[in-house]
Amino acid sequence: MPKHLHIAYLDSVRGLAALAVVSEHFIIAYGLPCTGSLCSQLLDYSPLHLWWDGTAAVSMFFVLSGLVLSLKYFREGHTPSLEGFSLRCYLVNRLFRIWPPYCAVWLLSALLYPIVTDTPLMQTEHLPLDPWLSQMWHGHALSWGERLREVFLPRLPDAIVLIPQAWTLTLELNISLLLPAGLLLMQRGTGWLLLFTLLLTGSLGAPVFLLHFLMGLWLARHWIAISRYLLARPLHRRILLLMGLPLYTVNDIHQGWLNETGLWLLSGLGAVLILLYVSGSLSSQRVLNGQTLRMIGKVSYSLYLLHITVLIGLIPPLLHGLEPLIPDRFALWACGWLLTLTLSLAVSRWSYAWLEQPSMAMGKYRGG
Repeated sequence: MPKHLHIAYLDSVRGLAALAVVSEHFIIAYGLPCTGSLCSQLLDYSPLHLWWDGTAAVSMFFVLSGLVLSLKYFREGHTPSLEGFSLRCYLVNRLFRIWPPYCAVWLLSALLYPIVTDTPLMQTEHLPLDPWLSQMWHGHALSWGERLREVFLPRLPDAIVLIPQAWTLTLELNISLLLPAGLLLMQRGTGWLLLFTLLLTGSLGAPVFLLHFLMGLWLARHWIAISRYLLARPLHRRILLLMGLPLYTVNDIHQGWLNETGLWLLSGLGAVLILLYVSGSLSSQRVLNGQTLRMIGKVSYSLYLLHITVLIGLIPPLLHGLEPLIPDRFALWACGWLLTLTLSLAVSRWSYAWLEQPSMAMGKYRGG
C-alpha cells in the first residue's frame, strides 16, 4: 500500500466546517446576534453566512472525505495505485474510525437523557430558546429500547433524537465503504466512475452526497497537478475563490429556485472550488497550519459528535445564571456562543485523546 499522505491543512478545513455546524446549531437555538433587518439580511442571505453555514459544511465534509481517503493512492499519477491494498484492513480501519467513538457519545447521551428531561430547560428573558432545541430531547419520551435503536450507526431510525446530526455519519460510513470500488473504477477512467455513481443516485436512490464523495475522489486524482498549476497563478486562484464562496453558501441563501438535489450539488461544487483555492495558496495553508486550527481539525469529529449534548445539557443553565450579570442581549449571546464553542472543544479534546485515538489504534491492530 502506498505510504500515508497526510495534509494537515485539510484537517483544519474540516475543523472550520465543524465550527460552522456548532455555530449554526447555537443560532438556531438562540437566534442571530443582531435584531435589525439589515444586519440579519447580511448575516443570513450573503456569503457572510459562511461562518455559521452548517448546511454548506456538510457538503465540505463529504468532498473532503472523498479527497483525503483516496489521496494517498494517487502519489504517482492520475491512475490509482492499489498495490498491496487490503480490503479487510481498509474496512476495519474505517469502521473503528467512526463507529466506536459514536457509540461512546451515544452512551453518554443516553445516560444524560433522563437527567436532562426530568426538568424543563432553563430559559432566559433576552435569549428565549427555540422549540428546535427545547423539544429536541424534552419532546420525546424515549424508552431504553428506543435509545438502543440509535446505536446501530449503519442504519439509524428515521427520527434520531439523542445525536440528531448523526444522519450524516450514517451516510459517511456507508459511502466511504464504497471507496475501494471507486478506486477500481477510477483505474478504468473517470467516465466509468461517473456512470456508476449516476446509476446509484439516479436509478437506485443513493444519496446525492455520493456525488460529493466522487468530487473528492476526482480532486485527489488531480490534486498534485492542479496545486502546482495554481501556485504560480494567483489571479486564477482568486477567481476560483470568488466563484466558490457564493456556490458553497447557496443552499441556505437561494432556496426556492432550485430543487434540493441541485442546491446540494452546487454547494458541493463550491466546496471543490474553495479546496482548489487552498491547494494553490501558500498563505492560506500557513494560516490553516497554525497550531490552534490544527488542534480543532484533529478533534473535529468529536466536536461534531458532542456539541449538541453540550448545547442541551450545559448552555441553558449557564446562560440562565449569567443573565443577571449580563443583561445586554448581544453580550449574553456572545457569551453563550463562546461558551458553546469553548466547552464543546474542551470535551472534544478529551474525547479525541481517550476515545478516537484508542479506537483508531484498535482498528489498525484488528485490520492487520
